[in-house]
Amino acid sequence: MADLTEPAPANNVQMDETKNEVEDAKDPDHISLMSGARHESHPPLMRRNSMKRISAPVPPHKRECHPVHSCVGCLSSLITHFPASVMFGILLICLIISLSGMAGGAFGFSDPTIYDWVVPNGRASLDNEAVSDAESRAAEGVTLTRGEDSDLARFWITFDWGGGDIFTPENVQTMCEVEQVFFQGDEYKKFCVLGTENNSTERTCLEQKFTIGYNFYGTVKNQTCNLLNSSVVQSTAQKLYNDLNIPSRRGTAAFFMDSNTEKRTPVSTSRTRSRIDLGAPLEGYVSAAEEQSEQQQDYMEHYLDVKDEYFEAFNMKSRWLFSAYRDRQTRNGITVKWYSQPLVDIETGEIANGDILLAIFSLVFVYVWMLVQMKSIFLGTFCMLQVLFSLPLAIVVYRSVFQIPYFQFIHILVIFLVLGIGADDVFVMSDGWKFSADAVEIKEMEALGASEDEIVEKRMEISFTNTIGAIWTTSFTTIVSFLATSISPIMPISTFGLLAATAILLNFFLVISLVPAILVTYHYWFVKKRFFIYNLMHQGAESENPSPKEEKKGAEEKNTLEMVAISSGGAKMEHSHQLKSQSMTMGDEKQVSHGNAGQPEEKKEDDKDILETFVEKIYTPAMTFRSGRCYPIAIVLVCTFLAFGLIGLGFSTQIQPPDESAQFLPEDNMLVEVPEELSDDYIPSEFSQYAQLFFAFGIDRFDRGGFNRFEPGKNRGEVKFLDGFQFHLEPSQRLFNYSCERAKVFSCNEDACEGGRLMFQDMDAIKCFLPSFQTWFMNRNNISTYNATESLFYSELLTYRSTDTEDIDDLTVSDKLALIGFVGNTLRYVRFDFYTTIKDDRPTVEKAEARKVADDLADDINAYKNQIGATTMGDTAAASSTWVQVEAELGIVAGFYSGLAISFPVAFIVLLVTTHNLIIALLAIFTIGFIVVCVISTIVWQGDTLGIAEAIAGVIVIGFSVDYVIHLGHSYIDAYHGYGISDRAERFNHASVGMAATVIAGGVTTFGAALPLLATQHRFFPTMGALMASTVAFSLTFSLMFFMGCLVLFGPNGDVGDLSWIAEKLRLRECLEKIGVMDCLRKIGLVKATDTKQHAGDTGAKKGALPSV
Repeated sequence: MADLTEPAPANNVQMDETKNEVEDAKDPDHISLMSGARHESHPPLMRRNSMKRISAPVPPHKRECHPVHSCVGCLSSLITHFPASVMFGILLICLIISLSGMAGGAFGFSDPTIYDWVVPNGRASLDNEAVSDAESRAAEGVTLTRGEDSDLARFWITFDWGGGDIFTPENVQTMCEVEQVFFQGDEYKKFCVLGTENNSTERTCLEQKFTIGYNFYGTVKNQTCNLLNSSVVQSTAQKLYNDLNIPSRRGTAAFFMDSNTEKRTPVSTSRTRSRIDLGAPLEGYVSAAEEQSEQQQDYMEHYLDVKDEYFEAFNMKSRWLFSAYRDRQTRNGITVKWYSQPLVDIETGEIANGDILLAIFSLVFVYVWMLVQMKSIFLGTFCMLQVLFSLPLAIVVYRSVFQIPYFQFIHILVIFLVLGIGADDVFVMSDGWKFSADAVEIKEMEALGASEDEIVEKRMEISFTNTIGAIWTTSFTTIVSFLATSISPIMPISTFGLLAATAILLNFFLVISLVPAILVTYHYWFVKKRFFIYNLMHQGAESENPSPKEEKKGAEEKNTLEMVAISSGGAKMEHSHQLKSQSMTMGDEKQVSHGNAGQPEEKKEDDKDILETFVEKIYTPAMTFRSGRCYPIAIVLVCTFLAFGLIGLGFSTQIQPPDESAQFLPEDNMLVEVPEELSDDYIPSEFSQYAQLFFAFGIDRFDRGGFNRFEPGKNRGEVKFLDGFQFHLEPSQRLFNYSCERAKVFSCNEDACEGGRLMFQDMDAIKCFLPSFQTWFMNRNNISTYNATESLFYSELLTYRSTDTEDIDDLTVSDKLALIGFVGNTLRYVRFDFYTTIKDDRPTVEKAEARKVADDLADDINAYKNQIGATTMGDTAAASSTWVQVEAELGIVAGFYSGLAISFPVAFIVLLVTTHNLIIALLAIFTIGFIVVCVISTIVWQGDTLGIAEAIAGVIVIGFSVDYVIHLGHSYIDAYHGYGISDRAERFNHASVGMAATVIAGGVTTFGAALPLLATQHRFFPTMGALMASTVAFSLTFSLMFFMGCLVLFGPNGDVGDLSWIAEKLRLRECLEKIGVMDCLRKIGLVKATDTKQHAGDTGAKKGALPSV
C-alpha cells in the first residue's frame, strides 16, 4: 500500500537547482539565510537572479550522499517523501524491541546483594574478603549447620514504656507475647541456632538468652506468656539491676537497660530490648562467610513470613507512598519497634516499586506540557511516544547488548531524566521546523511557485541543518556527563551513568528520525488535508476553487513575496530579519488554496504562547533597557548573580563525604529508627557497634580471577595462601604474641577513637588464641610450644581447635575454627581479632583517619617480624568490614570529582567547537561552573553530605546546564554569521526572541518531571528530585540572567573572539593555510567556509555587503 502522504508530482514550471548552486558559487555575495547559517560569514542577501528554474527533487532511492548533497539532505528527502511510513515503521520497530525485552525479562529487577555498593578492587575489600574466604576454606567439613549465630540476620525488638520502670507484670507479659510472634510456626526451627543443652546429645534450637521471655520466664520455647506474680517480676528485675555492678555479669544485664538507667534513683529503666539470633551457616553452606549473598536471600525469604506475622499481629497495613512501618505501633501502652537487615532489604524493594508509579505523574505533566507547547494532540501524543520509547530501548541495549545484568531501584531515575531531556529535544526540533517556513530560500520558492512537496523537503533540510547540530551538542555533553559517572568505582552509580547515557543517545537518534517524520506527517494530514479519512469526511464540503475574495488576497500576498524575492542584493537586512519574526506555530498552520500552494502560513500575534509573550514583551526589553550608555538592569543582574555564584563557590568547598552508609528508607520508618536507638539509647554492653579488626598471617592475596563486577554476588574470587608458612617456629609464635600485646596498648589520638587507644579496653574485646594454647599445651605435654616438634605442635593445635576451652580462654569452638586456619590437615593461616574504640557511626573522614592508625599497627608488626626473622609468617594487614564501608563512601566522593574533571573540559571543548567563539565559550563555562557550585552549596546549606544522589547530580548538572547556555550562545553567534547582525545588543535581541522561550519550555519540562520525585518514600528519589529541580532553577536563572546579561554588556561584536579572528590576530592563518590545517578545520566546521575571502580584504564595504546593524 502506498504511503498515504506520498507527495504529489512536482510542478512543470520549476527552477534548475543544480544551476542555481553553480551560479551561487560564482556569486560571492550570495548566502542562504538558514541553510548557510552554520557555514557562511557574510550577511544574508536576497537572490539577485531569482527567476531561475528548479528541477524536481531527486527521489531518495536515487540520491547519493556526497559532499554536495549531504546525508542530511538524504535523510530529509527520505522523511519528506515517506513520512507516515517512516513514522509508523520506527514506532513498530521500537514496539517490537520493547516487547521482546519484556518477554526476555529485561525490565525486571536483579537481586540485591551485600556487595552491590562495595569497591571490588579496593584494598579494604580485597583484605576483608581474603580473611572471609580463608575462614570459609578452614571451615569446610568442620562447621556444623547453624552452629553459630548470624550477624546478618539478627532480629531486634525495642520496647519503650515512656516513663517509670518498664518491668511490671503486665509489661513483661506484653513483651513476651510480642517476642512469641517471631517463634510461631515451624519456619523458625529451620533457621534457629542449633546446639546441645542440658547434657543432651541431640542438636535442637538453643535458648534465646537475650530476650525478655528467657530472663523472666526461663525459656522462649512453647511459651504461653502467663501473667507473672509481681514479686517474681520485681525479683528478676532487681537481679538485673544488681548485675550492673558485677563486672562478669554487667554485659548481659546492661543489654536490657537504657542509657539513663544508672542515673535514676532508684535504678530503673523505661526502655528495654530483645535480640533473637538465627543460625549460620545455613544448610548447604560450609561457613557463614561462604556465598553470603545467597544465604542472605534465604534469610529474606524467612523474613517475608516474619513480616506478615507481625503485620497481622499489629493489624498493620501499608498505603501507597506510606509504609506501615512509619505508623507508631503500641501494645498495652508500650511502643514497640523491630528491626532486621533482611527486613530493610525487603522494605527498600517494596517502596521502590510503589514509587515507580509516581512516574505516571511525570508522564502526564510532560504530556500536557507538550500539548500546550505544540498545540496539537497528534503532535503531542506521537512525540511523547518517541520520548517514552527511549527508555525501554535503552534497557534492552543495556542488558542484552552490553550484557549487564545489574538493574536496581537507582536506575528508575532514568525515567525522569529522559522525560525532561527528551521533551527539550522535541521542542528544539519542532521550533526548527516551525522557523524554517520563514527562511529566505522558502520565501523565494513560494514566490516562484514551487510545489508544496519541494517546499516541505527544503524546509526539512533547513530544519535539520539548524537544529541537528544543537541537539547533538546538548545530547553529547549530557551523555559525557553520564559517562563521567560511569567511571565511578561504585558499581550501581557506574551502571546508572551507562544506562542514562545510552537512553540519551537513543533519544537523539529518535529525535532526528521519528520526530521529523511526525512533523511532516502532521503537515500533510492536518494542514494540507491529504489524509484520506479527512478527504472522505470533507468530500464536496469545500469548493474546489477559491472564492474571489480569497483569490484576490492570495494574489496580493504572492505579489508581495515576489517583490521580496527580486529585490536588489543590497536590500536592507532589517527586511529579511523581520521575516523571521513572522514565525508560525504548528497548531496554526492553515490550508491555502490550490492555486497558491506555496503561500506562507503566518502566526498571529495573539496566538503566541505565554512564554513567547513573556520573552518578547518583558524579558528582552528589560535586559536591553538603556539609560544613557549603560544597561542598568543587565548590570544589576550580572553583579547579583556573580556575587551569588562566588558565595556558592565558598559553600561548595565545605562539602563533606557521607557520615554513614547509604540509607534509603524514610527517617520516620522504624527500620531506620531502631538502629539509631540501639546505638544511642542503651548502655553500651557489647562491641557490635564498634569496628572490628582482623590481623591474619599466612595469607598472600585475594585473587578476583574471572569476577564480573556487574554480578557482585557471584564468583568474587578466592584467597591465595602464602607458600612456606610455618607457625611452629619460635620466632613465628613470638611475633604472634607480640602482635596481640601491641594491639592492647597501641595509641590512637584521632577523633574517631575513644580513650586514646585503638583497642577497646576490655578483656573480652580481643580474641588471641596462642597464649591459652601454650598454657593448654604445657599442661598436656610438659614442654613449651617453642621446644615441640613440628608434628606434635600441629597435631596438638588441631586438637585444641576442636576442643571446648571456654573455661580457660572464653573462646568457643566456632571462634577457634576461624582463628586457626587448618585447610584439611595443613595449617594455612592464623589470625587474631579485636574490637576497636571506633564506632561505626562516626563520620567517614574520621574513620578514614583512624584507619591510618590501624595501618600503622600493621606496619609496626611487620617491622618486628623482620627484626626477629619471622619471615615465614608473611606480612599482615588490618582488615575490617568497616574499612570496606569507608572505602565505598570515599569512592562516591572520588567518582564525583573524577566526573567533574572529565565533564568540565569536555563541556568547554564542545562549547568552543559549537560556538566557534572563545569569548562565548569562556562566558558559558563560567556560567556552568557557577551553576554547579550553587547546586552543591544547596547540599551544604541543608546540612547534607556528598551521598549517592548528590554525587550523581553534581556531575550531570554540567550536562543539564550546558543545554541551556549552548542554545543561547549558539543563537547569539548565529545572529552575526547567519543574519549579519554585528551589534551585541541586537545579537542579544536575536538570541532572546529566537531561543529564550524554547529554553524556558525545556526547563519547565525537566522541572515538572522532577517534582513527583519529591513525594516518594525512597530517600534517594526525593533527594535526587530536589537536586534536579534546583539544577533546572539555577540553570535557567544563570543562563537567562547572568550569561545573557554578560552578552548584553560585553558580548563580542562582529567576529571578535571567533577562532578565525584569533588566528588572524595571531598571524596563524597563513601558516595554517600552507600546511593544510585550515582546510581540515573548514571540513569539521571549526572555521567558516568563507573566512578566507572575508579576511582577504572584506571590510564590509565590498559589493553587496551590508553595514552592521
